[in-house]
Amino acid sequence: MTPTFDERAQTWDEEPRRVQLAADIFAALARRIPLRSDGSALDYGCGTGLLTFALAPRVRRVVAVDSSKGMLGVLAQKAQAAGIANVEPLLADFSKDPLPPGPFDLVASAMTLHHVADVEALCRKFFALLAPGGRLALADLDAEDGTFHATREGIHHFGFDRDAFAAQLAAAGFVDVQFDVAARIAKARDYSVFLATARKP
Repeated sequence: MTPTFDERAQTWDEEPRRVQLAADIFAALARRIPLRSDGSALDYGCGTGLLTFALAPRVRRVVAVDSSKGMLGVLAQKAQAAGIANVEPLLADFSKDPLPPGPFDLVASAMTLHHVADVEALCRKFFALLAPGGRLALADLDAEDGTFHATREGIHHFGFDRDAFAAQLAAAGFVDVQFDVAARIAKARDYSVFLATARKP
């Protein structure tokens, strides 16, 4: 059986490729979206906070959302050790739990969408969480052949076709949808990770 995210949390950051991927995604995000020191952000599927802690110095507050207690526990430990006070962990799964109070200026998510069964419904919830003019930044795998993960347990999508995903974002109400290559991951073969950005009118 594949270890759960709770079980993998303590050693999650020990994989250099994960750390580098989060850094690459943040760099792509920062090139596309102007981050404001008075802004609020939500990081969905935050894990141990690799993207969260990149955002934290650039905004007023970050709500770090994950469905894994273990991951959020590591995130909280890291925040305390570093004296970071503007990160707020939240245990939640938006497919079944209430949304936190908003609005937010930015909703971001990195490498989480392929674990979500109904991505279109999630995008509608992201839209609801954003303030008018708020920005969305979602990073995940471009469409692949199912070989990226060693197991298919908990995997609902083998990456995403950009045109189909853009249509889902538009259906949720977003405008100005743009895609960038955020990173490339070399495993059995090369996989590309996109960053999709969009705006709530």
